[in-house]
Amino acid sequence: MTAFATQTVPPANSDEPPGRVAGPPRAFTSPELAFLIGVPLLWGILLLFHPGGEGTEIYLDLQDNVTRWMVVHVGMLLFIPLIAVALYVLLRGVEGTAARVSRIALVPFVVFYSAFETLQGIGNGVLVNAVKGLPQVDQATRADLVQDFAEHALVRDLGVFSSIGSLGFITAAIAAGVALRRAGAPLTVPVLLALSGFLITAHPPPFGPAGLALFVAAVLLFKGSQSGDGPPASLGQPSAA
Repeated sequence: MTAFATQTVPPANSDEPPGRVAGPPRAFTSPELAFLIGVPLLWGILLLFHPGGEGTEIYLDLQDNVTRWMVVHVGMLLFIPLIAVALYVLLRGVEGTAARVSRIALVPFVVFYSAFETLQGIGNGVLVNAVKGLPQVDQATRADLVQDFAEHALVRDLGVFSSIGSLGFITAAIAAGVALRRAGAPLTVPVLLALSGFLITAHPPPFGPAGLALFVAAVLLFKGSQSGDGPPASLGQPSAA
């Protein structure tokens, strides 16, 4: 008697093999790697010039540092979307739920953290500069006016815009770390990315520059983990017996 073997053929329109959680990314090109390192490096350098202060006397802290304050915070409006693009590039070719969560979380980060920086950063700088030019108003009134604006629920640190934006980036960084770990990154990569998310969103030095340095370290570690890899096997496909 002749026995016939049957083989199940997957549907031709199947987009993703069963059980796939992450796609194996190809190695970064030189321009991609330069972007991934250059953006956080330059942002970290910029943040080193961020004026200090406890945030309780903003007018007194800024009255002699308005120009430096404005340069830093206008620059941040450029680096907020750029760091989001960097995280997106870091996940290039990586698929799965964690990667999708990370990409989606970048949207509220860019929208709300930019709004926070526009008001708390640039808005405070413009207001301080304006009230400085009002000699008829005493210094205590100027200080109160600036402080009241800076402590508004929408504008202040840990206010509405800051909290939503920060949570977006922290979520994106943690989810990106999980996705890269599933794609073969060493454990240190998700740990560094998670720490960087918390520190970058608390941006004045030493926190912001330290977080951006951790981001660069995570990129380099992930790049190093790719260097010795051969062509990755397709995830979810059975190996030949």
